[in-house]
Amino acid sequence: MNKLLLPIMGALSLFALPAIAQDTPTSKPNAIAPYKTAIGYRASVGGPTGIQHELRIKRFVKPEAALELQVGRWGHRESYQASLHYLWQPQLLTSSRLRPYAGVGIGAVGTTRGWYYEKQPLKVGAILLASVGVEYAFQKIPLAVSLDYRHAVLGVNTDSYSFRGFSYMNTLGLGLKYTIGK
Repeated sequence: MNKLLLPIMGALSLFALPAIAQDTPTSKPNAIAPYKTAIGYRASVGGPTGIQHELRIKRFVKPEAALELQVGRWGHRESYQASLHYLWQPQLLTSSRLRPYAGVGIGAVGTTRGWYYEKQPLKVGAILLASVGVEYAFQKIPLAVSLDYRHAVLGVNTDSYSFRGFSYMNTLGLGLKYTIGK
């Protein structure tokens, strides 16, 4: 019996090996975009500047990838920002309307106020952004709601946006979009 037990266990392990090696899919293989284009508004909070307002335009370029343009005025020292993000937004197996997303973006920021709020010529800086969030597209009405966090990874000529080791550019936001197309 002992001589037979070893070959049987070896054969069972060979048959079990492919089952263990299979990855469980987290997104649908034939995913479709929930909409083609969306135009919306994002209210965000970052640092001690209060609520910041932005306009967003989002366009799906692939079923699980989108480009998003964000333009807005920040409450910090009469500052302005514009950024373009590439977002990966997979369709989950459990829901076609709830989608997490992550992405990177490049942008420009500008301010007309100095460190002590004195008037100065427009000072422009470049930023590299990372964003992560979740979006829910309603089925019956053409609206989508999103909650996201945007982090400034790198800033060039953006020293006036820092405070006590943090950045005014890191924001937590809530967005509402009007969706167009299917």
